[in-house]
Amino acid sequence: MTDDTLYNEIRPYRDHEFRKVMDKMLNSSMADLLISTVFPGESVEDIKNLLRKIDTINEFQEKVIYKAVMGLLSKTSSGLTASGLENLDNKSAYLFISNHRDIILDPTILNTVIVEHGHETAEVAIGDNLLGTPWIKHLARLNKSFIVKRNLSVRELMASSKLLSQYISESIFDKEHSVWIAQREGRAKDGDDRTQPGVLNMIGLSAKGSLKDHFINMNIVPVSMSYEHDPCDVDKVRSLYALKLFGGYTKEKNEDNMAMRKGILGDKGKIHIHFGKPIREEIAAMPDNLHKNEFNQQLGVIIEQHIIRNYKTQKSNFIAYDLLFNRSDENLNYSDKDKEDFIKDIEQKVDSMAGEKDEVRSIFLKMYARPYQNQLELSGKIKPKSR
Repeated sequence: MTDDTLYNEIRPYRDHEFRKVMDKMLNSSMADLLISTVFPGESVEDIKNLLRKIDTINEFQEKVIYKAVMGLLSKTSSGLTASGLENLDNKSAYLFISNHRDIILDPTILNTVIVEHGHETAEVAIGDNLLGTPWIKHLARLNKSFIVKRNLSVRELMASSKLLSQYISESIFDKEHSVWIAQREGRAKDGDDRTQPGVLNMIGLSAKGSLKDHFINMNIVPVSMSYEHDPCDVDKVRSLYALKLFGGYTKEKNEDNMAMRKGILGDKGKIHIHFGKPIREEIAAMPDNLHKNEFNQQLGVIIEQHIIRNYKTQKSNFIAYDLLFNRSDENLNYSDKDKEDFIKDIEQKVDSMAGEKDEVRSIFLKMYARPYQNQLELSGKIKPKSR
């Protein structure tokens, strides 16, 4: 095992570092603001006193982060459900690869669910573009996040990717500690959950033997995250509209931080997470003579097919698909009231945005319809349409 100090710039904090970092954070002016936001109605000083009594990362997650997440979800969702937990063994380490809809909530919800069922929380990959202040960076690293560096030169990117790959491998193989990573860099703004081969290429850089054996031993579990409502849908549609009309989209200053805040505090409706079965056998069945790029492409398809198939389709997905293709609800997936409420919500958002209204509305509907459309395509019930 390589010395942990090799990863000092990217790794999460360890238990022996907890108190020093937490004490520094509690003395910051940011502490009162964040505590009052996350724990409304509770005494800031009481929460601080609780934090002063904690000495380990796991205790911090169980007594503070878990409480904060459940409190926020009780106010911003219609409930969290989970399935597929029988596929997991709490004595095994996994590489959880999930679709990516919300910057913070996707891995946070995963950890909330698995810790309730006797599993240790997973370490989480997070881009450094989301860690705009030292305080937020400290908080992320105290919450078992490791840092993925963005916006690097080609040479720097290769060195950073190798280090990151090695860190993930050691976490799973040597420390027997699960890891969460998204199937793509950045959220799937259009609702189309596809695996970026580049993510798999990075993971494979630390392979000491065959690439195939490396990924078999990674113990990959595809994870499907599903939100009935997307608190960031207006921002996603705005960027997709700009991309279609102008061929590109430039983020505004502080946009990532605002997206994190909206995702955490905005209405999400029903939330569901599904844990697929480990795909070791499917990887083992892949041909042995594949070129690295072809291997990553095929593995990516296997992962995304599991994610799509196991996605909990919500009322919003059914309604959007029927509206987009002028269909009626044949399977009683939603009521007339559900449809009226969905249309009213979308129309209010369309009216609030600049641009050609029909095109903006179409982007909204396509974004919400895509998960269900992908399932229909995968099952062969409809022919694949252009993306």
